[in-house]
Amino acid sequence: MKIVYSISVITMLWSVISAQNKMFSTPLSPRIASYQIDVRLDPESRKIVGSEVLTWKNISAEYIPDLRFHLYLNAFKNEQSTFIKESGGRHRYSQLERDGGWGWINVDKIKIRDGIDITDSMRFIQPDNDNTLDETVMQVVLPAAIKPYETVEIEIEFEAKLPQVFARTGYKGDFFLVGQWFPKIGVYERAGDRYATEGQWNCHQYHAHSEFYAAFGVYDVRITVPDEYIVGASGIKISEEKNDDTSVTHHYYCEDIHDFAWTADKDFIVIEDQWQHVKITYLVQPLRAYAAHRQIRALKNALAYCNDWFGPYPYPVITMVDPQFRGLGAGGMEYPTFITVGMFWLFPDWLKLPEEVTVHEFAHNYFYGILASNEFEEAWLDEGMTTYAEMKIMNTFYGTEGGSKFSLFGLEIDNSEYVWYGYQRWPKLDVIYKNSWEYKRGGYGLMSYSKPALMLLTLENYLGQQRMKEVMRTYYERYKFKHPTTLDFTSTVNDVTGQDYGWFFDQILFGSDVLDYKVERIMNKRIPGGYQGIFGDPSSNDTVSVLPEVKTDSMQVYESKVTVAREGEVVFPVEVLVRFYDGSEIKEIWDGKDRFKIFTYKGNQKVVSATVDPDRKIWLDINFLNNGKTLVAKSAVDYKYNLHFLYWTQYLLQLFAIFS
Repeated sequence: MKIVYSISVITMLWSVISAQNKMFSTPLSPRIASYQIDVRLDPESRKIVGSEVLTWKNISAEYIPDLRFHLYLNAFKNEQSTFIKESGGRHRYSQLERDGGWGWINVDKIKIRDGIDITDSMRFIQPDNDNTLDETVMQVVLPAAIKPYETVEIEIEFEAKLPQVFARTGYKGDFFLVGQWFPKIGVYERAGDRYATEGQWNCHQYHAHSEFYAAFGVYDVRITVPDEYIVGASGIKISEEKNDDTSVTHHYYCEDIHDFAWTADKDFIVIEDQWQHVKITYLVQPLRAYAAHRQIRALKNALAYCNDWFGPYPYPVITMVDPQFRGLGAGGMEYPTFITVGMFWLFPDWLKLPEEVTVHEFAHNYFYGILASNEFEEAWLDEGMTTYAEMKIMNTFYGTEGGSKFSLFGLEIDNSEYVWYGYQRWPKLDVIYKNSWEYKRGGYGLMSYSKPALMLLTLENYLGQQRMKEVMRTYYERYKFKHPTTLDFTSTVNDVTGQDYGWFFDQILFGSDVLDYKVERIMNKRIPGGYQGIFGDPSSNDTVSVLPEVKTDSMQVYESKVTVAREGEVVFPVEVLVRFYDGSEIKEIWDGKDRFKIFTYKGNQKVVSATVDPDRKIWLDINFLNNGKTLVAKSAVDYKYNLHFLYWTQYLLQLFAIFS
């Protein structure tokens, strides 16, 4: 038994060392901001007390007189924070508990390591608005400026009270999701970085519709909790040490990440799996463990697709967390190597919402995690690209089983159709390229998720799948761990294709005009023997708008005209499929620039139908119902739209039942 125990210990240590070597042999990022954090959770008071040592590098040629920190938990401190004022205390489907549910973070002491105490120089600032009561950004003035290329170490002691689960973080019962929980330094942008014309701190307040932006570094974190709690966190678990006071300290370590989150719950069931080099840990609630295979399968599908389509996942671990039912406000969130998902008890297989959430949150690890764009100012680079990846993954792996969103009794809805449905209701509400907190009410979801995802899918269909794959892989390879911008992406498209796609992005990314092409009219006119004249006035009484379903006389000559119109302001090349009574077809290409285009045909066959964008490549089109006309009535059309109506009615009733 001693030999077996020794072998087990050696094997465990070797696996940890091996994983570290895989992850950390060569730095992948600049490692500007690194943290050593030691924190203790008191479940009764819902407080965490801790200390951190921040190692921060000034990689600029500038003298920096101050440091700026995010104190995100102060968004839940009182009614006066910018977050609460903007959100009204609601986020997604959760409501902040104002009676005892508040949260906050206090910095008790801050000093330069082995140096001067600078606690008295702390003050709250509001770089985005005039809300002087918002305390989510802290400035610390230094006794001496940090010199160019100098590294400083800052010691911080802090205490935080977690809110009842709300907006990605907090507690519910014995469940804790601890996100945005420690004093986190902002990003210092040098002149020439992103859009900075001079050196400046990029450290925004916490807004209702904004997420995060931080510098890469190394995280070495020790989390102490009562011994009955099961813990999961970002990175690799190095050790688990029992203390004399019936508590346990969990040691996690991860390099080349820009944030760290963790969870604790007495009830978690731990399920482990493996995908290639990646160890999967799923922390699931007991009542939902029966469906763990759905979440793990979805995660493996996402890993496989993202590795192939974008590039290799560089970390050896991913942890997936299933929150308590009453703590669903913590579900559907991403952190580096750590995501929260969501599952209801007895959730039906025909509705793929759990898989969709898992796929979406993992894909964030590429755009939020590895590329790490500024979500405050260019949210679409994360949310939009992640939604694009989600649509592709869901349609690839679940479209073969029916609708990748919904499949029941022959009624199938794809994930991309659902995203399109959300966008086309208010397509002109705002523009994509905008600070996330400045969107018009209701615009954040549409303009940072739906429209950019449909923009990318439309671009893919225009370029072709292989060329778009080359674009995305090139973008990922060029800018991983570098905080790319919108300009970086559009430049990548131009470089890979060898063409200037400004005409496309100027309209879609920076404008609010809509795209809508339609078939306006089909006309067939019999030409008397020898007559070769013009068609005449399209509005005249001899225009034939409906023809019986009969086979035409092969000796008769007809002149047929199909009129296609541009209803929206966006100009985009379109295909037009024209079908004749004998089943023959012609596919036309129109540059889409004019307000209308007439295609004329002469021969012994009449035109029976015409369709703009017959393969549905242009997902930005706001009205698919006007894309086609036919001169032969088809009962399938009525059947199709009746089914769509029934689906949406059922779906809305189901949502009402779930959240009521």
